[in-house]
Amino acid sequence: FRPPPAARKTSKKKSKTTSNKLVFVKRVVAGPGDEVYVHDGIVYVNGHPRREPFADAPLYSWGPHVVPPDCLFVLGDNRNKSFDSHVWGFLPKDYVVGHAILRYWPPDRVGQIEF
Repeated sequence: FRPPPAARKTSKKKSKTTSNKLVFVKRVVAGPGDEVYVHDGIVYVNGHPRREPFADAPLYSWGPHVVPPDCLFVLGDNRNKSFDSHVWGFLPKDYVVGHAILRYWPPDRVGQIEF
């Protein structure tokens, strides 16, 4: 997705990190109408903990918040260092430009991404 205005405002650096030419790849964690929060290293959606063995446990708390219409809540797998919805808020769906279909890192897990 393209960085939304909130991400560009939040960025302390005016660099290509917030350029309109750059795209981010994050996981969609919650959609419109979902309640999402992070507490004690666990991400909850609609009161249910997400099982996420692929992601670092978050060291922060966030929410609870309800995802607005036409928006998504997105997080990077490196939860504690990721520039994502826990930093700048919800992603308008209009900013999504595609979806990942191939994983290339780590090398022992190269292959198609299953949905």
